[in-house]
Amino acid sequence: MLASSPRGNSKAKRVREPRFSGQLLDSRPSNPNRALQMETQYVPSVQATDSVGRVYARIAPTAFPRGTDDQSVLVHRITSYTKQALWDSVKSWFEGGAPASGVIDAQQSVVHNFPGGGGATWKIYLPSTPKEQKAPVAWKSMGTPVALDANTFGYRWNFEHVRKTESRDGALATLPEYFQLRTNAANKVEWTPVHEADVPHETGLAEYRFTRPRGKALPPYVTPEEPESSWKKPGPKAGPFEARLGDGSVVTYYWYRFVDQPALLNADMTNAEREVMQARVEKIHRNWKRDREYLPPPAVGKLAEIDSALIVAPPNGLEAGYVPIVTRQGAKE
Repeated sequence: MLASSPRGNSKAKRVREPRFSGQLLDSRPSNPNRALQMETQYVPSVQATDSVGRVYARIAPTAFPRGTDDQSVLVHRITSYTKQALWDSVKSWFEGGAPASGVIDAQQSVVHNFPGGGGATWKIYLPSTPKEQKAPVAWKSMGTPVALDANTFGYRWNFEHVRKTESRDGALATLPEYFQLRTNAANKVEWTPVHEADVPHETGLAEYRFTRPRGKALPPYVTPEEPESSWKKPGPKAGPFEARLGDGSVVTYYWYRFVDQPALLNADMTNAEREVMQARVEKIHRNWKRDREYLPPPAVGKLAEIDSALIVAPPNGLEAGYVPIVTRQGAKE
């Protein structure tokens, strides 16, 4: 898979912010039992007011995958692994022992349980709406967050408002598109889902069409060109190559020796530490192939897919110890 390295200089940041030394995740463990959140970003919407002052909104069609039981799985089998699952065998290998297979031992793990419950903070508002006036969506009138089983979290839908639809990728639960701003039993204003037939024709919402916004063409993302930059010195071993992605962009990439990629040149490592890392990466590349299964397959659903253009093969002679690094991404010309 293509990977891009950050342009920041971590060594310089440490000098400027010494109080962070020893406080980041490269030196401190993280708590695996954190709350889960689903990031949806923005869903386009429009609003209109009828002749008697009632406010309505319409959102762009938004759907969740729907299972055979008409419920939607959001999170399944969050798993935490002990060091015995992989770390110990790899450590032994790097210290001169037998090669580790790379297969993660599922017996050395704990699967997290879900008690159920949860909520949603979706709101519908215009860009100029003050924060205190952004009304929430009456989410539980559409779906209830539940533990579908001990290890699975998802939604059980209210099909009075949610529609069962189909796509080329499978069954969907499509959220209601129309909402009315109402005051609920707790005297709080919220957006309540309504049927299209209940929205006055005078609002024009039924005729509105959501189209792709036409913004200015973005300039390409490019990495530094200075001869002395970490992108050029010592620089790549092969390239440039191009990959044309499904999103309409073209990425330019080069093959770098693993420890000569810019991120590691700026990682505050000694040359000796970098060479140890290089030797270990070459071992992994020679022994762990991409056509093997390293993690247990999902018990429900199917794995996500990525753009096939992102899967690239190294040039002859660079199969072990080299990685593709993106140096430019821009729109197709």
